[in-house]
Amino acid sequence: MSQNGLPLDGCTPEPLMNYLKALGVLRLVSEDSEHGDPEARGCWQNDAFVLYSKLDRASLTEFFLNDYKPTPIVAPWNGGSGFYKKWNPQTRRFKERDVVEALDAISASTSDRFEPYRKQLMSTKTALAKFGKPIDLNAKLAEIEDQAKRERWSANKRKEVIKKIFDSLLLFEIDEQTISLGKADKDEFLAQLRGDVLDDKSLAWLDAAIVLLTGQKKNRTEAPALGSGGNIGNSDFSARFMQLLPTVVPVNETAKASPQPGVWLCATLWSEAAPGLLNYSVDQFDPGKAGNANMGQGLSAEPFLNPWDYILMIEGALLLGGTVVKRLGVRSETAAFPFSANSSSVGFASAGVDDTRGELWLPLWGRPCSVRELKSLLGEGRAELGRRSARTGVDFARAAVSLGTDRGFTAFVRYEFQKRLGDNYLANSLGKFACRKVESVDLLRQFDRWLNTFRDACDGKSPQRFQTALRAIEKAIFEFCQYGGSAFFQAIVVAIGQAERALALSAGKIGKRTISSVANLSADWIGAANDNTPEFEIALALAGIYDSFGKIGSLRSNLEPVVVWRSGNGSLSAKWAQKDRAVVWNSANLSANLAAVLRRRLMDSERKGCTDLPLDAGNFATVGTVSRFLAGELNEQRIEDLLWGLMLFPQTPGMLKRPAEDFDAPPLPRVYALLKLLFLPKPLTVNGMSVTIKAEPSVVSLLTAGHVGEACRIAMRRLRASGLSPLPHPRSGGVVRDADW
Repeated sequence: MSQNGLPLDGCTPEPLMNYLKALGVLRLVSEDSEHGDPEARGCWQNDAFVLYSKLDRASLTEFFLNDYKPTPIVAPWNGGSGFYKKWNPQTRRFKERDVVEALDAISASTSDRFEPYRKQLMSTKTALAKFGKPIDLNAKLAEIEDQAKRERWSANKRKEVIKKIFDSLLLFEIDEQTISLGKADKDEFLAQLRGDVLDDKSLAWLDAAIVLLTGQKKNRTEAPALGSGGNIGNSDFSARFMQLLPTVVPVNETAKASPQPGVWLCATLWSEAAPGLLNYSVDQFDPGKAGNANMGQGLSAEPFLNPWDYILMIEGALLLGGTVVKRLGVRSETAAFPFSANSSSVGFASAGVDDTRGELWLPLWGRPCSVRELKSLLGEGRAELGRRSARTGVDFARAAVSLGTDRGFTAFVRYEFQKRLGDNYLANSLGKFACRKVESVDLLRQFDRWLNTFRDACDGKSPQRFQTALRAIEKAIFEFCQYGGSAFFQAIVVAIGQAERALALSAGKIGKRTISSVANLSADWIGAANDNTPEFEIALALAGIYDSFGKIGSLRSNLEPVVVWRSGNGSLSAKWAQKDRAVVWNSANLSANLAAVLRRRLMDSERKGCTDLPLDAGNFATVGTVSRFLAGELNEQRIEDLLWGLMLFPQTPGMLKRPAEDFDAPPLPRVYALLKLLFLPKPLTVNGMSVTIKAEPSVVSLLTAGHVGEACRIAMRRLRASGLSPLPHPRSGGVVRDADW
């Protein structure tokens, strides 16, 4: 094996066609022991595939031009596969079809390079003849005409019925007899194909396009990478493959060699200029060459295709075979295709609600890998998140940063199949996603069950606020996996808090479903989200407010209708409350809401005879941070957003690591220093003695009304009544003015 490697500049990670070409080159070279190299390996370097083998540039070119034997790729389950003909009821003849002619040309070929293909085509036709039923098309048409006369159909109805019936028939001819295969029989025929009709290589195409399930309402699943079972609309990939093969591989031994296949091959492998490209559709695999509107300098452009591009791409797609996996905890089966997922509308500039058919995350690796190793890796069919398979693009982003480096991947190329025109989809690249270790990503597993339930409830009929909240969570998770760090993890916490806030408006109800309140998350989330900003400090201190005697709920019960308790593992459990009398938070600003919360907690404290005020907390903000908040230097909206998220997590003392003194902070207002003494969660210790200061609820009302001086006079009286002597105000002995405080 060559130690230097042969860069294939035409085999790049993007578009999808070029990626699959690289897999095709490696597979074909490795599986041909006579002319190729079974020890061949490949990897990705500098955005190109590098082939390590005994073949140099000249011998690799020779291999594909003179020795390459096409894999027998057939799809007799599709109407456009070339096996079936279209009957024209008006002319009572079969229509001319290019795909049928391509299949017939290979069936009649004399080249040894097509021998495996000829055998597979013959065995497939034989199986079709046994499975199908002979049909007299003229008699069938006469039967329909008789029914039309009896029931007096209109001309339009007669035409529609005839078209519908004949379009539903899959027809082929063998030994001068017409055979019909009903479309409803395709699934049964697929099982027979797997049994004893397709050889191993042809079976690989079936596995790459379709996975058969048992005991399901829908007993087959189609791969997003290969359209609807190997075709898009009327375009069948196996038929296009057969149409293009004769342009580069002579079907007959006596055919005159042409230099054009060599020119095309150099363009495919080494990205050289290639004149004379063919006017064929590239299907979904290379959007830039798909043609049509806005795809050229004019209003529209024609598609153009290098036949080697398409042929090697299909050969490489055989490595993307699906498999059947058991669903966790249940007996039913589900299909899994390598690195395929449901679409997530996050992670790219135009993220929205486009009509999509899923995503494909294709790995890049920097260490030379054999096709045997690659088959083993791709054959697993899925990416894992803990004990479950990745379901969405966001799940794959998490798997990439938690498992990608362990498997030797350097990055993933993310493709989404987006609807373009009619039933056509294009494999649009959404960019690369680097594989690297991201600290704290495993914490997200604690949130999986709730997020999956919330995601399932957020269908197209759910209120927009829930769909917006879901997109915000997925966007935050995706960006955290991309960039890491406390700021991006904090965005996840905020997004979860906003989802909880949306649910609180309806006590968790989304349509007929009830989603539980967010719970059972560990305190480690707080450490991962802590960016040591004053806003985080204030929000965490507020989020941890509780009643040390347990008679009154935590501050969370004042924001949403929940009952919260500590679980045995230290996490917070919660359920929606039947009554929400303690909830006072609304759409007002932060200060107004905090005042309402304080007033409510004081009222509940007096009603339940609490000895201490229900204002204890696990963590307290520093004096410097409080003074910055009172001076209006902090972002109140950010504090509120953080509060809704941080209240969902349990706290332990000492979670804030800010310095004790903030020398740049403005001085603490004297008014705050005075009034704070009336709202302490525990008795005040003065000269070794414990002093209980009774709260004055009227102070809160006075402050919200702007009567600061009156509030301070009440505070002075209350402190003196408790045996304390406050420092005199600036105008001792004079008239008290609000400004003095």
